Amino acid sequence: MSHPLIPPWMQIFLAVVEHGSFNRAAEALLLSQPAVSHHMRRLETWLGTPLFERSPQGVRLTPAGENLLRYVRVAHWVLLAAESSLMEVDRQARQVLTLGVTPTVSTHCLPSWLADFHRHYPRVHIRVHTATTPNLVRQVAHNGLALAIIEGELPEEREVDFWVLERLEFVIVTPGRPPWSERRRLPLRALDGQPLVTRAPGTSTRAWLDDILDRHGARPRIVAELDSPDAIQQAVARGLGVALLPRCMLNPGQHGLHVLEVAGKPPVRYLKALWPKDLPLQPLARAFLEILRERYPAVEDLLQQVRRTETHLERLQRLLDTLPRAEGVPAARVVGSPPAA
Repeated sequence: MSHPLIPPWMQIFLAVVEHGSFNRAAEALLLSQPAVSHHMRRLETWLGTPLFERSPQGVRLTPAGENLLRYVRVAHWVLLAAESSLMEVDRQARQVLTLGVTPTVSTHCLPSWLADFHRHYPRVHIRVHTATTPNLVRQVAHNGLALAIIEGELPEEREVDFWVLERLEFVIVTPGRPPWSERRRLPLRALDGQPLVTRAPGTSTRAWLDDILDRHGARPRIVAELDSPDAIQQAVARGLGVALLPRCMLNPGQHGLHVLEVAGKPPVRYLKALWPKDLPLQPLARAFLEILRERYPAVEDLLQQVRRTETHLERLQRLLDTLPRAEGVPAARVVGSPPAA
């Protein structure tokens, strides 16, 4: 994501810290490795001290680099907050929103969202990045995406702010013929030993499904592992097996399917919006969510909370208070903030 107020050296320094490697930082920034190394050598020359310990395995910060990082993170936040405050959504201007979504959201939700947004903001270009939840969380956390929308769980160590948009209830999807078509409801344990069409291993959805089935004492027979809910539905309709899918993402035009309610408490995941932690929503990201209000009433609660959160200057003062004070230098105060007690 392009941030005009962030100087190149700061972007590169933070990328090297994040990736622990000049090579990987260069790939992430679409730069050459020599260009990244050159910027960091110049920064070390300006400061008169090495910032990185270099080794064949990568790089890590020196004590001076660790100290610099504390200040750079504050400065980075200040510039991003200023950018968010100053940039308004102009319906007539050419602007770019960088949006991340998971594959399921991309297939089933995104097309109608984009159509609605385009009607209101025809000159805004949306650059969509489709990836797994861990990848999207990492990019949002490091300000590579203004907004991401996922379905599912977040890592325990949350590096992003989020809001639940909708509850996604799962149902059992079967071929539309006996004996499945004779039932209306089925416990998950009844899937034990049954042929199952499911998501590919290594995805958060697959891990979640495996855990749910295991906790209900069901060990189905995996007959196919597919990348998308659409492909899973088509395979089920052709009699390959059964599947667990969110009700809202079933294709109403897909013939040959039968939908069974899950007896007892149905499995549930959540549709969530993510944005960089402790930063205000970018104006374009906020505009995108506003378009979703009619579909997801919870968005209104999110927008009201955003309006009630602390001001940028209050957040800046809290960040400044975390920095060490140099001898003889007075504590930094933000204009308009009260002095410390």
